[in-house]
Amino acid sequence: MEPGALLRIIMVVVGIMLFAYVVSSLAKRKMTEPFCLTWGVISVIIVLAGLLLRPVVWNRYISGTGLLLGLMIAFCVVYGMLFMSARVSELMRRNHELAMQVSLLNQETEEMRRQLETLLEKENKGQDAV
Repeated sequence: MEPGALLRIIMVVVGIMLFAYVVSSLAKRKMTEPFCLTWGVISVIIVLAGLLLRPVVWNRYISGTGLLLGLMIAFCVVYGMLFMSARVSELMRRNHELAMQVSLLNQETEEMRRQLETLLEKENKGQDAV
């Protein structure tokens, strides 16, 4: 098999696998919607590049070992970026949840403060009457 055709097949398969991972991580709520949308577009671009680009004479410049090394580096970079996107999404989700909890605690504190003030006012009025 020609190295150009092998590269195209690898690009299409990687793009499809990336898209499937992104959709599943969106369904499992591992990543937020903006990150999933960005990675979905990137995976579609990779699939289209694998289908439309025809690397014919590039094997004159890059050997099979160089291609393997380049693919391994590209895989590590994409995996690292995907991992960081998932971690940032998780931190964003936790931050949002903590902000909601703090807001609820502030609301409860304000409610308790109002109740305490009304109780103190009633107590003071009761002592003044006596």
